[in-house]
Amino acid sequence: MITVYGRKSSANVQKVRWICSEGNLEFKTEIVGGKYGGLTSPEFMRLNPNSTIPVLKDGDFILYESNSIIKYISDKFDILKSDNPKKTALNNQWIDWSSSVFGLNCSTYTAHNILLPVEQRNPTLVSEAKKKIRSCFELLNTQLEKTNYLLDDELSLADIPVGCWIHRCVVLGLEIAEFKSLEKLYINLKERNAFRTEVFATPLPPE
Repeated sequence: MITVYGRKSSANVQKVRWICSEGNLEFKTEIVGGKYGGLTSPEFMRLNPNSTIPVLKDGDFILYESNSIIKYISDKFDILKSDNPKKTALNNQWIDWSSSVFGLNCSTYTAHNILLPVEQRNPTLVSEAKKKIRSCFELLNTQLEKTNYLLDDELSLADIPVGCWIHRCVVLGLEIAEFKSLEKLYINLKERNAFRTEVFATPLPPE
């Protein structure tokens, strides 16, 4: 059985749980990280010396870094897998962007709104992150004017990380209603049982 290490409120953990559910895989979650601690325990650091979540255990195979994990699951279990090299490259493009641009600013916005102690929160960083997130919304909205999902009219691997961060923005009060095509994607995602279970129904950090 697959084991996912992490807390359900982590967007990066949600990516992994979502693709597992999308493929109807049997898996279990070991709760670790955030308020639950355990990231610096000797047992966890043997799994991931970086002390970060998520971590995947598939038999005796251990893998960390969420984007690598969802690609591994997609390849091994043929979930949202593409045999078209160009589509695979586009999936990878959006997955990378979701972390280096979109997710980075979403994480900053989350930290300085709800995660950090009040005295450590920086309103300037919140404002800057909000502007950058809006730019991400605009970019996504333009892309989605052509299709129902990021690459075409069916869910692809690229939608997994992007969808997790869109949901985080929405629950933190960042309005997407003016971005009609982006809002359409979010509506489409909410119609998927795996998204509702593993992303929509989960709590905010640090839970």
